[in-house]
Amino acid sequence: MIDTKPILHLVHQITRNDLACAAILALAGLRLAVNWRNQAVVDRLDAHLLQFLSGTGMQVQRMEPLAQKRVENIIAWIQAFASFEELQLAVDEILNNFQFGVDADDFEDAVDRLASALGFQGQRPDKEWKEGPDNPWALRAGEYLLMECKSEVDLKRSEINKTETGQMNNAIAWFERHYGGAKAKNVMIIPTKTVGHAAGFSAPVEIVRNASLKKLSQNVENFFREFRQYDLASLSEEKVSKLLKMHHLAIDNILNEYSEEPKLLGTS
Repeated sequence: MIDTKPILHLVHQITRNDLACAAILALAGLRLAVNWRNQAVVDRLDAHLLQFLSGTGMQVQRMEPLAQKRVENIIAWIQAFASFEELQLAVDEILNNFQFGVDADDFEDAVDRLASALGFQGQRPDKEWKEGPDNPWALRAGEYLLMECKSEVDLKRSEINKTETGQMNNAIAWFERHYGGAKAKNVMIIPTKTVGHAAGFSAPVEIVRNASLKKLSQNVENFFREFRQYDLASLSEEKVSKLLKMHHLAIDNILNEYSEEPKLLGTS
């Protein structure tokens, strides 16, 4: 599986006086991405290339669900690996950073990579454009999962503070500005579901706490472990769809089984 982080890092380091080099480097990355059938990589590198060639700076790129069926995207992601062992290493690397106590940038990168592994289009607007949510996913036409991640918050923290709800509210406002008319489920990944007295959300938000994060991570691990017994080169859509449902990773599962409503401080 191609790791795009070094490519994007190099692109960022090239100055506008080196546009030709930037174009060559980005196009080389695009060619690799196409060969690996990773449309998310193509889109990301293409956006960086446009930034340098236009000279206008990065513009927010509205994210749409990938053109292929979700199951086809998953199969393509799996088949980018030469063996099950390589696939397992990649999944382990993602999930090792998909837990509380991990550096924020590493956690958000894991969430972004997990989107690709599960057949979705993901972005990191806050990192790429310095505005917006940490990790939105395009789930299906007109429907998104909007995530604010607080992986560095202590597991013993008792409440969500005003700064954190403010960041979530800003992310929601950003989404409404750039995705007007689209539906989003707003989620904050944080160990506590209790909202402090001075804090508050401007729209419905649900919370992913530690137990649910571990449950999702375990289900992802179990899902990909199933492929040990199959020839990766000849996976069927029917089999992958069945395994997604078996391991509670269908879109409706993701929307409904891993988050809960917050509660106000002082309420039961």
